[in-house]
Amino acid sequence: MLRRVPSAIAVAAASLCAVPLAAHPADALVGGEIAAPGEVRMGGVLDGRRDRIDFRDVTVTINGSAAALREDGHFAVNLPTAPIYRLDIRGAGVFTVVQTFGHAELSNEACDCLAIPAIEVVARKKGRIELFFGGDTMAGRRYFEPSSGQRQLLFRDSLAADLDRLLAHMRPYMESADLASVNLETVLADEAPGPRLPGKSITFFSPPALAAALKRAGVDYVSLGNNHIYDYGEPGIASTIAALDRAGLAHSGAGHDETQADRAAEIQLGDTSLAMLGFVGWEGSNGAHQVATADKGGAAFGTRGQVRRSVERERKRRNVPVLQYHGGAEYIDRPSDTTIGRLREAVEQGAPLAIGHHPHLVMGVEVYRKALVAPSIGNFLFDQQHPRTHVTYAIRAILEKGRFLRAEFVPVGVIDYRPMPAVGAMRERVLRRLFGFSVERGTKLSMSGGHAVVYADQRGGMDESCHRRATDEFTLSDFAPSCEGTRLGRDVIGRGDFAMARQGDAMERAFMSDDAGLEFASHDGEAYAVLRPEKAASNPAFFTHAYLRDVPAGAYTLRARVKLPVAARIELRIKDRPQPGEQPSARWRGDILETREMPAAEAWQDLSFDFVKPEEAEGNTRPFRPILRFVPMAQSGNLEPIAIDDFELISWSVDGASEADRWHASHVAQ
Repeated sequence: MLRRVPSAIAVAAASLCAVPLAAHPADALVGGEIAAPGEVRMGGVLDGRRDRIDFRDVTVTINGSAAALREDGHFAVNLPTAPIYRLDIRGAGVFTVVQTFGHAELSNEACDCLAIPAIEVVARKKGRIELFFGGDTMAGRRYFEPSSGQRQLLFRDSLAADLDRLLAHMRPYMESADLASVNLETVLADEAPGPRLPGKSITFFSPPALAAALKRAGVDYVSLGNNHIYDYGEPGIASTIAALDRAGLAHSGAGHDETQADRAAEIQLGDTSLAMLGFVGWEGSNGAHQVATADKGGAAFGTRGQVRRSVERERKRRNVPVLQYHGGAEYIDRPSDTTIGRLREAVEQGAPLAIGHHPHLVMGVEVYRKALVAPSIGNFLFDQQHPRTHVTYAIRAILEKGRFLRAEFVPVGVIDYRPMPAVGAMRERVLRRLFGFSVERGTKLSMSGGHAVVYADQRGGMDESCHRRATDEFTLSDFAPSCEGTRLGRDVIGRGDFAMARQGDAMERAFMSDDAGLEFASHDGEAYAVLRPEKAASNPAFFTHAYLRDVPAGAYTLRARVKLPVAARIELRIKDRPQPGEQPSARWRGDILETREMPAAEAWQDLSFDFVKPEEAEGNTRPFRPILRFVPMAQSGNLEPIAIDDFELISWSVDGASEADRWHASHVAQ
């Protein structure tokens, strides 16, 4: 039997201080106004104990509907059922809170309602400012020239509106911050502004209109200290800076010489004068010299000595230095000693925040000398196809009189090459990665609603006790580490609940079909995939678009729920990525590992397959694609749809030997 990892978290922020909240969030929902057909009762509790917040001047809205808010922080509202709910908390004396939730992850049987775990609200006191950080950002390449069979997202004749759509889901999170920032990992130019930098095999350029779109979305500053700002040499630097200046975006981290590249962007926020610094971590590779020198342009080179000198200089100017550093190897789970050394050097010289990027995967964070060190915050607006790079987060950090006070980590999923608040299985994957790798760095995180939180004093931390109960889907009330002494696994797909698969004009690209159309639908808050056969003799197949790479060898379980209009034989096929010289074949033509015969039924039926993947190199198996193929037992002539939900591929490779392992695990087996 497979069981989801459970939790002992009754109220997510209850450990912030010794005084308990007045009641459980669901208590405000019991005995209230009964929801009408097509509606759901929803609510929770605000936690303002740390700053002794008076909620009389605070408002709570969910999907635009005002909730009734009591003086003790409990709130509730009846509103139309939807797959996604956006909550906004506002007030003159508090920092704005924006959080987004999926329907299923809030489900609470005790009140037959949707219960939001406690959300901490922070007072906007004199000397406090909030900064937002998003990761690697570009809008070229596949946005204009998609892979075969994929949709184009950007068109020259509608560029401004197209770019606004890509950023729309994260705009509320950025525009409410005092300063919002991303790493602009691209040259800005309408076309390649010149020859590629010698030795560069992968280069990026995005339309100059991206600068204005970022500004409209709430971005105030971009870091240019990265390995793509000098992809086209001096002409690329010139066109990028010109576009940013026209849009009114502050920037630093690159220039026409090392003096300009190392110059901080000075930004005044109230009584706080920020000095925003950006650096790249290496000179270049394959002969591509990407850093600025006395007589050539490029990115600022972030050696440990240069980081020290730059931060010291800004402190002497009575500025608060904030560092962004682009370095380390791509697609790694943990930062190198060099990366950590340079980020910590910035802290040692007085920086309250040291933020990293480039690996394209999110890493754990640490509180070092009461400052925040985040070695990699992953992608933001990016066109990479590897599913692991779609699991990311943004940071909302609060400084108080120039010192780090608190950081909130916003789970983000990159769907359809655009960032959006992660919900459901994608949120769980972000949080498990963040919690697991942060524990390794000695950092204990808390939860506030659906976001992770850490304070400079590291008070609080999640309640890590556990008990077991079976659940079908991830719920926030079930988020916790696994128990010891069990067989542990993690879902390597992490998006098969389809909670984020369709939002507005955005549609999931991680799955494909053959011999059938693929759609994503929702009903009563439940999201799922739909295969629509194209002809009477169809044998529809459903599979991942990309080969799953960097996944462990060993035992796997593929499970899903299906609704079958006719009895069918269901084949589990595995297609290994072809080796050089091998004859290519159709995407769905993998080897049949096992079959199941299932009857027609209007209700959901559980489907499960177990198999083993052999080791290829360093504990990993060969990249592969899982495929479900449906072969009707009898042809009815009716082209009825097949529904699929909770599509999971569980790797039973988490050994459970450490606390970090228990956070990484999403499943246990008895």
